Amino acid sequence: MRYRGSLAVWIALIAYASLYPFVPLRLPAAEALGAFLSRPRYTLEFDVVLNVVAYIPLGILARLHFASRERRLPPAAMAVALGAALSFAMEVAQLFIPNRVASIQDVAANTAGTVIGALLFADPVYSLVTRPLGELRTRMLVGGPWGDAGVMLLALWLIAQLNPALPFFGAGNIASSGLESQETTLLQWAVVGISVCGFGLFVSALLAAEHGTLRTTLVLLSVALWLKFMAASFMLQPHFAEDWLSVGRVVGLAAGIGALVPLRRMPRLARIYLAFVLLLAGALFAKIFGAYSAIDELVKLFRWPYGQLAGFATLTRFLHEGWAFLAVAYLIALFLHERRERAHSVR
Repeated sequence: MRYRGSLAVWIALIAYASLYPFVPLRLPAAEALGAFLSRPRYTLEFDVVLNVVAYIPLGILARLHFASRERRLPPAAMAVALGAALSFAMEVAQLFIPNRVASIQDVAANTAGTVIGALLFADPVYSLVTRPLGELRTRMLVGGPWGDAGVMLLALWLIAQLNPALPFFGAGNIASSGLESQETTLLQWAVVGISVCGFGLFVSALLAAEHGTLRTTLVLLSVALWLKFMAASFMLQPHFAEDWLSVGRVVGLAAGIGALVPLRRMPRLARIYLAFVLLLAGALFAKIFGAYSAIDELVKLFRWPYGQLAGFATLTRFLHEGWAFLAVAYLIALFLHERRERAHSVR
């Protein structure tokens, strides 16, 4: 039961990516049904790899979920069955959505990804990789569902960073980032500093120890910056490739890290409280001063020759806008939980 929430979140992400734009619906033509069951005329290697990679986390989470429950069938077999059934359902649903191409080959690729995820718990991979990573998670992070939920939030945050058209810890997108007045631009830079500091305190709330916040935060920020840089190099039009990281955002990033240095030494409950205050403030200011283009304008920033661009752009923008509010809800619940636990321990 412990991993049910994380599994549900990943299934929701897959459903969004598979079924966007959702409407308008239409009855599938006979040719579409025939094409679904036949071998595609041409295959894009990128699509196959993407279909495999998207279902690897599903295999991992499903395997963990079924292993935590009493079942007659092996957890790995149940995980693969869930992945195959979900993929088949998504592909069938795509038959009813214009501009989506359903293929039995995608079902095979998705199922292969689920198999890979489930097999990460089989030796020798389990002994060499999976178990050490699990032990590292146990040592570093708070235990139980609270730690699992925090790890899922970090995963969602990293996924949002894959969209290089969205500024790092900013609001809006790069097409509209230069249209504001100087005062508004300065406020946007301040938002970056507030959000970075809030993010660091969010990280501190996930750590089991009272130290290591600065080091862990810097690692996560470095990974996110690398992802953003690589995505900008491959996805954006050349004249937009460096706009996502402006001088002002670098200043805001440095200011946020500087503020985190003394604040990370506060008591744990104070850090959790300040984390959701800063993340909420940063999210609200970003909403006020951010300027998002329509999706058809946003996709013009990219040089992506594949068919999933609109789904990728909207999903990552949704995560970019909504992540802070999800983190705030998590931190408030964690704050109340830990305060209640401390009250009971005093009694």
